[in-house]
Amino acid sequence: MVEAAVVEAAVVEAAVVEAAVVEASPPLAQAVHEVLSTGPTDPAVAAESSPVQIEEVRKRPVLNPSVEDHQTRAVGSIGAEVETEAVALAAAAAAQTEAALSSRAPLGQIELPPKQLTLDDGLEQEIEAAMSGQMISPTTPPVGAATIDPSSTAEELPPSEEQLESGTRLKAKVQSVTADDVFCEVGYRSPGVLPARQFPQGKQPRVGEEFLVVVEKFDPENSVILVNLPKATRKARGNWEELNVGQVTECIVNKTNKGGLEVTVGGLRAFLPASQIDLGFVSSMDSLVGQKLVVQITELNPAKRNLVVSRRAVMIAERKELAGVFWEKVEVGQQFTGNVKTIKDYGVFIDLGGADGFLHIGEMSWTRVKHPSEVLKEGESCDVVVLSLDREKQKIGLGMRQLTHNPWGSVETTYAIGKEVTGKVTRITDFGAFVELEPGVEGLIHISEIDHQRIRKVTDSINVGQEVQAQVLEVAPDRQRISLSIKALKQKPEKPKDEDLAPGKGEAYERKRKEPLRGGKTMGNGGGLFGNPGDFNR
Repeated sequence: MVEAAVVEAAVVEAAVVEAAVVEASPPLAQAVHEVLSTGPTDPAVAAESSPVQIEEVRKRPVLNPSVEDHQTRAVGSIGAEVETEAVALAAAAAAQTEAALSSRAPLGQIELPPKQLTLDDGLEQEIEAAMSGQMISPTTPPVGAATIDPSSTAEELPPSEEQLESGTRLKAKVQSVTADDVFCEVGYRSPGVLPARQFPQGKQPRVGEEFLVVVEKFDPENSVILVNLPKATRKARGNWEELNVGQVTECIVNKTNKGGLEVTVGGLRAFLPASQIDLGFVSSMDSLVGQKLVVQITELNPAKRNLVVSRRAVMIAERKELAGVFWEKVEVGQQFTGNVKTIKDYGVFIDLGGADGFLHIGEMSWTRVKHPSEVLKEGESCDVVVLSLDREKQKIGLGMRQLTHNPWGSVETTYAIGKEVTGKVTRITDFGAFVELEPGVEGLIHISEIDHQRIRKVTDSINVGQEVQAQVLEVAPDRQRISLSIKALKQKPEKPKDEDLAPGKGEAYERKRKEPLRGGKTMGNGGGLFGNPGDFNR
């Protein structure tokens, strides 16, 4: 019974093989059918006539892993015949095609295009770029995206996306754009995804455009890299699992407290320290209540519900980016519009948008300034010009008076030597007095030029606010100095004679004492040569 069942299974298998061959090749199916039809169809007869074949069917193949490679290759029986027939049919079709082509009549002469073919400039540019193996980048990057700077992507990147840190800059090339997301190729197996809302409405990027993006984090669940534009943020969804340290997001200021601001990040309560609100000291935090700020997550602890953010970190990153561009373009003589950052007694620090410059008090105005607060206030904008640059120490010297008219340019003609001028005394020192001749131009009256007589103090003759007349003695425009004299306008007194300097003022001397002189030897009772000391005891 068992042997009959085996034979019946073999017959069924042969029928299945025949059906497969019919579907593959009808001529081959006919040959297989003839082979199968010559054998016995009765199971009993088959069992009696082929006991050895049944025994061979039951035997399992013995593996021999030590054979050579060509001996282990699978060789089909029916499939090999089908493959051989397919190859033969393909060769016959190729022969027929070649015979048809050779039987055609020869073609006539083909007219070639002219050698000088005029092309438009855009097509020529594309052809040259294609021949040189380069791609023509878009003329303008997408709005909101940063242009590619080779130095910004020169830093060594991690080998895999799992090791990417938040804030890493990558070069992105747009692959596809959907209604909600933009998919980019960023140099890793996983694509970069950024929200389409970060681009202005109606100005979505085109496929193939390149720009810089900033990594937010790697999403292993979806195998994508979440990225943002350099100045864009991704809205937090209010889930602790969606947040990570270094992520840049938006927050709403709720109220102030002793140490800073209480803010909300995607529905989660967070804290913004006072030292992390701005680059400098913030005197009043009440004005920030209700405002929306861009911050970076610095501390994250879901177990303790602790979330700390920093606005200062975002501003430092933006300032660092602007500083690189600023120092590449800044030159001596350029004009900038900056904001007053800090006021000191000796000058003002001005933010130029990427770097700070120093404006000395002497470069603020052509007139004398007692304190910088007389000219500028904190937070006020002003126009300045670059006077000096130190790229190694990153120091910038600024000037403001150079943008106004220089009154010293025409002082040689306006205040010629010997000319009589009138001015107001502005300040007094131990060595003289300064007189303002016009706004921005002052002259000095030395203490020796005040009067012909010797003067101990300047205030003995003139005082602050007094108007005086003086004569110009010297003009030095390069040193911005004018020497004046008051005594030059006064008549010099005559020199007294020697007789007038004598005690008698030129009159004859007359002896006033009439009594005889004491001492000497002119008299007999006159005493000694030097007088008699006893005579003075009277």
